[in-house]
Amino acid sequence: MSVRRRASRVVSIGVLAALAASLTGCGEGSGVDSDYAKICRDNSTQKRLPDDDCNNHGGHAGWYYLPLSGNRATKVPAVGDAVSGGTASLPSGKTAKSGISSRGSSVTKGGFGGSGEHGGFGG
Repeated sequence: MSVRRRASRVVSIGVLAALAASLTGCGEGSGVDSDYAKICRDNSTQKRLPDDDCNNHGGHAGWYYLPLSGNRATKVPAVGDAVSGGTASLPSGKTAKSGISSRGSSVTKGGFGGSGEHGGFGG
């Protein structure tokens, strides 16, 4: 077997490994099975807060739900950024994905990923 043929196999294996990692839904931006992204928001300033602020019922903090679309990514703002386009109450029969990165993220509905209130992206 020639050196050139071995080199092309190594490149092919590397490309396949990268493709497989992207198809498994690893990391942010992957599709989730939920209808909404659940984040914490300051109701007076309408800026995103760390999720712990809502878990601890601090001040003006409240859960906020951003709708996820199956055909385009929803931009979830970072902590400190303005939040709009969602709702303060989860509609009946809908699910929400919590644990979205505090640095912000783009999330797509459908495909691979967790569902409901369980799991999440790194914070």
